[in-house]
Amino acid sequence: MKTVKTIMMLLVFLCCSLSIAQKSNETITEELNFSSKSDKNMLVVKNINGPIKVEGYDGNSVKIVAEKSISAKRESYLQEGKQEIQIKMEELDNKIYVYVETPNNDFNTAKGRYENSRNNRWTRLNYRFEVGFIVKVPKYISVELSTMNDGDIYAKEVQGDEIIVSNLNGAITLDNIAGKTDVNALNKDINITYYRNPIGDSKYHSLNGDVNVTFKDNLNADVSFKSLNGDLYTNYDTTALKPDLIKTKTKNGKGIKFNLSANQSYRIGKGGIKLDFNLLNGDATLKK
Repeated sequence: MKTVKTIMMLLVFLCCSLSIAQKSNETITEELNFSSKSDKNMLVVKNINGPIKVEGYDGNSVKIVAEKSISAKRESYLQEGKQEIQIKMEELDNKIYVYVETPNNDFNTAKGRYENSRNNRWTRLNYRFEVGFIVKVPKYISVELSTMNDGDIYAKEVQGDEIIVSNLNGAITLDNIAGKTDVNALNKDINITYYRNPIGDSKYHSLNGDVNVTFKDNLNADVSFKSLNGDLYTNYDTTALKPDLIKTKTKNGKGIKFNLSANQSYRIGKGGIKLDFNLLNGDATLKK
C-alpha cells in the first residue's frame, strides 16, 4: 500500500508541475541611431520587472538586446502575456526611449514617465513576466535607467554629460562613469566609481541601503549629508561648513521662522559642485 500511495503522490506532483510549466522566452534585438549628433542626446531605458545592463563603447549606434520571459499556468494565459507585454522603442526630442508596456502601465513619451493604464484600473494579470535589457551605447551619450522589481541596474563606461538611475527593489552599480549624477535606490546599495569627477551638482539617495562612491583625487565639492540611522565616511580632507538656515512662514502669521538644516555640510578641496547624500537607514562612503 505504501508503494501505491507513493506512486499516486508522485503522479499528482507531476500533474501540478505540468500545470505551471508554461513558459515562453523571446529575444528581441535592435540597433538604433539618433537622428542627429548632439551633446544633448540621451538614451532612456524604462523597465518594470527585470535587470538593466548598459555598457558604453566607441561606436555611434545604440545596440539593444531584450530578453522577454513569460510564465503562466495555462497555455491561453501564456499567449495572453506574449501579446500584452510589449517592448517599445521611439525617438523624441534628442531622446531614444526604450520601455516595457503592460496592461497596467502606459508610458507617456512626452512626459518621459509611466502612467496608469488608460482605464485607470489595475488589472490582475494571469501570468508573470520579466524583461532583461542588455544595451551598448556610445560613451558620450547621457543615459536614464530605471526598473522596479526583480533586477539590479549595472552600467559601465558611460561617460556622457548626465546619468540618472532609479531602482525600486534592486541595487545600482555604476563603474568607470562620468557626468552629472542622480541616483536613487529604495532598498539596496549604490556603488559608484568615477572615470572623471562630475562637473554638475549630483544626488545620491537611498532609503534602506549604503551609498559608496569613489571619486578622483582632484575633487572640489561641497558635500551635504543626511541620514537618520547612518554615518558619513571619507578619506578626503574636509572642512565643516555652517548649517544652512531654512526660512519658513509661521502658521499663526507672526512672520518668518528660521530653523537650522539637519544636513551635515563639508567642503572638499576648493568646494564648488554640490554633492547631496540623503539616506534613511544606511551609511555613505566617499573615497578617492
